[in-house]
Amino acid sequence: MNDSRPRPPPTYGWYVVVVLTLAYVVSFIDRQILSLLIEPIRRELGLSDFQMAWIGPPAFATCFLLFGLVFGRLADRVRRTRLVALGISIWCVMTAACAFADGAVEMFLARMGVGLGEAVLTPCALSLISDLFAREKVGKPIAFYTTGISVGSSIAFIVGAALIQWLEGGDHDPFSGLGITAAWRETFLLVGLPGLVLVALFLAMREPPRRERLEARQASPGDTWRFLVEQRRVYVPLFLGKTVPNVITYAHFWIVPTFERSYGWSRSTTGARWGLVLLAGGLSGVMLGGWLSDRWYRAGRSDAAVRTVWLGLLASLPLHALAPLMPSGELALVLFLASMIAVGACSAAGSVAAMLATPNEYRGQMTALSLLVSSGLGQFLGPTSVAFLTDFVFEDPAA
Repeated sequence: MNDSRPRPPPTYGWYVVVVLTLAYVVSFIDRQILSLLIEPIRRELGLSDFQMAWIGPPAFATCFLLFGLVFGRLADRVRRTRLVALGISIWCVMTAACAFADGAVEMFLARMGVGLGEAVLTPCALSLISDLFAREKVGKPIAFYTTGISVGSSIAFIVGAALIQWLEGGDHDPFSGLGITAAWRETFLLVGLPGLVLVALFLAMREPPRRERLEARQASPGDTWRFLVEQRRVYVPLFLGKTVPNVITYAHFWIVPTFERSYGWSRSTTGARWGLVLLAGGLSGVMLGGWLSDRWYRAGRSDAAVRTVWLGLLASLPLHALAPLMPSGELALVLFLASMIAVGACSAAGSVAAMLATPNEYRGQMTALSLLVSSGLGQFLGPTSVAFLTDFVFEDPAA
């Protein structure tokens, strides 16, 4: 897989990483904003917690996972920068379309559309970054890209909480001409449409040459599956190691109602404080994961990234289990913060490990497969398990 061709200048490589990260930030704003709007949507549409859970990550995951393999294969074959531009256009428009939903079915379909668009980004992004940087230097740019999860999620909560408070606190109806006056509907329009600005940047971006290919020909789906089976001792533990943090992360769909019901915090207070936890914990965690992966790889540990994944798991699980049992919301946030640092390190290192272990012609497809397993299980099990226990086992909204 050696490739002696010169790579683009580091400045251009980092420019691409920054723009990809901005897109990732926007994607997570559009993905996470729903968590702040659970209660008003649930009341207006007359939904139970369990019904609302299915409109959340599972609706998003339906298309995200079904089309992820398709877009992963395209990422290994077509111009990735244009494919990302298409994905951004789809998810931004479908986020705005949530504002016009009159029932659970319409909302479910709109959220499916958001998942469809976002399924494009990460397979293309990780493939692009791996072609722009040498193997011993790829950890930091991938970790930087992974910060988009924390930054986007934190912006969704911090800015989203302030935006909702502004819309609900006065005579502010910027979309009254469209017949949209409910604050939650206006929020979807305000967060969905600005992301379309990024489309022009990707259309103007140069596509880097593909590197580290096993063969000159394009890999078929059968080739991909054979490679996965041959390397199952690498990918099975890696996929499972990325699944647990995803279940943890997507259970946070209920974080705002949890602090409302258990600690009496307002939506704006919870949104602002939880956003800071995601920002501080996520940023420090992913940079720690990338730094550890690069440092141990240079020290001669070829399994450095995988070691970092499992180290993050061992630290995050007990912290996350204890956090919601704390007697005060402030103590709960402290443990959640420590848990998010470990989860962030695990997430970044998992992406690094996958790219280092995968030849170029399989990278998009293997990223999509990883998302199918880890993100898919996380998005279906995380929010629905919490709602199922609340509605059918404890039968208590505060539990």
